[in-house]
Amino acid sequence: MKFLKSFSLFCLLILCLQSCKKELVFIKGPVAINLSEDTVFFDTVFTQLNGGNYPRSMTKKMMVSNPYKESIKLNVSVMGGSQSAYRINVDGQTGRVIREVEILPKDSAWVFIEASLTPNNQTLPALVRDSLLFEVNGNEQFVQLAAYGWDAYYLKDTVFNQTLSLNATDKPYVIVNTIFVDKNTTVSIGPGTHFYATPNAFIVSNNKKINIGSINVFGTLKINGTQANPVIFEGDRLDNAFQNTPGQWRGIHYWRGSVNNEITHAIIKNATVGLQIDSLPESGVYGLTVKQSTIKNCSAYGVLGLTAKTYFENTVISHCGANTFIGYIGGDYTFKHCSFYNPSNGRKDAQILFNNVLRDENNVAIRNYSLSIHLINSIIWGSLDNELSLDLNQAITLAEMDHCIYKSKSNYNAWGSNNLRNIDPMYKDVNLWDLSLKAGSPAINQADQTNSCSTDINDKTRDAQPDIGAFEF
Repeated sequence: MKFLKSFSLFCLLILCLQSCKKELVFIKGPVAINLSEDTVFFDTVFTQLNGGNYPRSMTKKMMVSNPYKESIKLNVSVMGGSQSAYRINVDGQTGRVIREVEILPKDSAWVFIEASLTPNNQTLPALVRDSLLFEVNGNEQFVQLAAYGWDAYYLKDTVFNQTLSLNATDKPYVIVNTIFVDKNTTVSIGPGTHFYATPNAFIVSNNKKINIGSINVFGTLKINGTQANPVIFEGDRLDNAFQNTPGQWRGIHYWRGSVNNEITHAIIKNATVGLQIDSLPESGVYGLTVKQSTIKNCSAYGVLGLTAKTYFENTVISHCGANTFIGYIGGDYTFKHCSFYNPSNGRKDAQILFNNVLRDENNVAIRNYSLSIHLINSIIWGSLDNELSLDLNQAITLAEMDHCIYKSKSNYNAWGSNNLRNIDPMYKDVNLWDLSLKAGSPAINQADQTNSCSTDINDKTRDAQPDIGAFEF
């Protein structure tokens, strides 16, 4: 009997609670709502590859607010219908028509918008417009949608196994996933070409992303820009917010066996590793020669050499997450009239590291390698007290530093003479990526004339008293 009384009281309590629950009261009659935007603009978006949804724009968002004391039921439609380049998501519902979204009094909802633009067969970006219709009880409000669609030449998982040239400048090239230059194949890239690489990635352990947007060279790649028309490599996000975002693509990787690679007047930016060079060349003087180029804003390394033989001349390497340059497990590295700079970025290690030992997981040396270093008329500067570091297990095979400015706790006088240690080179504006020299810089007129380049990074003729670094004042 006691159980029946308790159960009856419980049921009565539930009925009372249900009767106290307020029913939603929806506003009647046409009413206006508050919209956070009157136009949603996507800037420039690459048009679709082979009619699919790739590439897609970044996702834009706007807010819809209910200013009333009653709830509303909102309908949202893309006016272009099923053929529109735009898609929306409202309150978890995706499509081009979303109906009866309930918004509580004084509450709001997000509207997410994405675009996939069809090819327009034009060389310049073409404007694609549409609009969103917001309707409550018959009252209609509109938000404009706009994006510029840009056609491109797509290279999706392309393998180049025949010698050819990529010279088109009417439209950019977009690298989807990876491209490969096969063994015994030479690919030449002409002046004024612009390459964008996708940010496609796969997830490894601990949710770490590995970018796969990259150029992989097993044969020979010759990049032939000019001062007026450099070759540019960067990620494919065209929004202003991504102009200087590092780590958008993996970079250019020269694999073991790759030979006689050349880069002249190129800009390589926003990668994970700008250039990775594996192993000493099997033929030719250098595995890679780089002249009059800029490598910047890489999330990890500007240049990573693994037992490589490289030559850099009149080149800027700057603003990288970890190191501007690493010469790892030996190699032969020459830098002539180069300028290096790295901000702190939370790093603790020097931006330039030379290493000639391979260690196991317990940090025990298991193999030593030959290491040669040639630093001539170059500047190594950054925000840390020590920007040049060595990790050695045996003596360096050859080390020379001549007429350089460098920042380091260690003195490398044994490598050569006429160097300036811990004296600010006075770059013009490192915050604006400008590593040219200010008036009064100690680098002016201090380079070794007998071992100098005739021009600087901008093809400006060096005078009889050349300057240290990539720029002639």
